[in-house]
Amino acid sequence: MAAPAVVAAWRNQENRGDMMENHIVAKWKAYLLMGVAGILLAAGYLWEAFQLPFGQPDQPGAGLFPVVVGVILLCASVATVWEGWRMERSGNDMEFPAGADLYRLLKLIAYLFGYFLLLPVLGFPAASFLFCLVLIHALSSLSWLRCTLYGILMSAASSYLFIHMLNVPLPRGMLNI
Repeated sequence: MAAPAVVAAWRNQENRGDMMENHIVAKWKAYLLMGVAGILLAAGYLWEAFQLPFGQPDQPGAGLFPVVVGVILLCASVATVWEGWRMERSGNDMEFPAGADLYRLLKLIAYLFGYFLLLPVLGFPAASFLFCLVLIHALSSLSWLRCTLYGILMSAASSYLFIHMLNVPLPRGMLNI
């Protein structure tokens, strides 16, 4: 649940229609911070990806795709750090969200965190459905019925792709779905 002051500011903003103030950060610092965060994320992701089987050249295993994604993330993060390091130190500022925009961003991050927490409990199909449902509803003005239909379609398609076509071992949850 959000802090009352943030919710009040968000509702105030919607009623007034004014532009929210944003936090200003030096661009080179933002690049360095995001690059280092990406490197750490890629290292953890690759660590887990190397635990999966690679398979054979004619029959790739479940570990191949995650390793490729991890290497791409690592390269992009190193390039981001390099770019930030070479960037001019003055005159380049970035705006970070504040007020209602920050609240919306934190809400989306909370949804993602909730997805990761529910994944081992509910299993991939059910957790993916719930995540798609709340994410689509948060990002659009669609009705709950349409969000539910899209959530079912997206979770069914991703389950079929990863579980049945690519044979990726994904959490089945307590119900063993």
